[in-house]
Amino acid sequence: MLGPGKAALTCPTCSGVSVDWADAEPLFKSLGLALTQVHELVAQSEQQKRKTGSAQCTSCNAGQMKALKVKGVELDLCENCGHLWFDRGELARVTQGKLGATLPAAPVAQAGTSSRVEGVFEMLWDCGYCGTEKLLGASNRCCPQCGAAQDATKRYFPKEGEEIAANHAFDGADRTCPACGTPNGAKANNCRQCGSPLDGSAAVNTVADRSTGAPKNAGPAGAVAKKRALWPILVGLAALMLCGFCGVAALWTKDVAVEVTGHRWQRSIDIEVFEGVHDSAWCDAMPSAAYNVSRSKEQRGSNQIPDGETCTTRDVDRGNGTFERRKECKPKFRSEPIYDTKCSYTIDRWHQGRTVSAKGTDADALVWPALSLRKTGQCLGCEKEGAHHETYTLDLKGAKGESFDCDVPLGKWQALTTGSKHTVKVGVIAGGAHCDSL
Repeated sequence: MLGPGKAALTCPTCSGVSVDWADAEPLFKSLGLALTQVHELVAQSEQQKRKTGSAQCTSCNAGQMKALKVKGVELDLCENCGHLWFDRGELARVTQGKLGATLPAAPVAQAGTSSRVEGVFEMLWDCGYCGTEKLLGASNRCCPQCGAAQDATKRYFPKEGEEIAANHAFDGADRTCPACGTPNGAKANNCRQCGSPLDGSAAVNTVADRSTGAPKNAGPAGAVAKKRALWPILVGLAALMLCGFCGVAALWTKDVAVEVTGHRWQRSIDIEVFEGVHDSAWCDAMPSAAYNVSRSKEQRGSNQIPDGETCTTRDVDRGNGTFERRKECKPKFRSEPIYDTKCSYTIDRWHQGRTVSAKGTDADALVWPALSLRKTGQCLGCEKEGAHHETYTLDLKGAKGESFDCDVPLGKWQALTTGSKHTVKVGVIAGGAHCDSL
């Protein structure tokens, strides 16, 4: 609402507010902005990078929506017709909550889901003065026993089977009188209880959605469900504590004085051989050079076949003393296997056949293992030199007799001579030397 009797157009999907210039200009004046100041703000905003790109005005379809920053909020103003757009909640922010109470955003249906309204029913409330229970939220605005005004914050859903159909047109969520707190219809200009004007009044708070079958007040069964719901939290806390312990174990170190007591090295060379190897693949991807082929049927994947739908029923408070019962369904699928032909075959290719290695403890005797190929070339049984591997290990001894070994680069392995003393970081909890600190 922009004032008495002036209802802004509200998008049912995103709850944005659309305002024509006839209402936008008085609004700017109420904020202390003259027309020239509005133009200046638009010019300033055009010099800054926008959060979103500009769009064509949906009111006149001729002008572009220009950025307009008011009180730190980026609005959109049509350069042609003056049409103004507020995203969800922006009107309330600009007016410090005096206008544009935020409406609940409409739920966005997931792809493939359907939602339909099955009925509209009365919310219930209990009189806090005389104790009368189960009064109708839309029909009984005041208690029929004592005349006390309804407290919109005490509305609740009826139990299953006790629903009463509502016959009230939906004009929007009720607004709370700022003087006496009485809920009033969305179109009311003055409070029906005390007569106070409703300009700037906020919409009532709605009750959280309920799945049909959920009781109003959870009893013992609800307590059990709550207790079960704690398990994921406890498991998460346990995992967090375990990660924390592992982190401490990995990072908590101490400096230990060590002496180099020995050197070890190992070098190896892979030897590849060209020969027939067994492999398998789907027949449409089998190499053309394959031979000795055998075929079999195997599952290659699956198709998801529609198999009915899963439906849930949800009650949604409309904010005017009534609620909608919505049936929301999403499709179910069954998995149907897809079979194809799998080929097992032999193919001639290079692969690692054997490895030759050499090792020792003398830094002066570093050698690569002798390489002897049985046959060379591109023939069955031919061999060729493959990948080289090397490892250099230092044996360390601490002052208290503890032993460590570290694999290090060749340069460091040669530089740290036997008998030399150094310092290395050792894990306090996990033990083990951090060799990169040597």
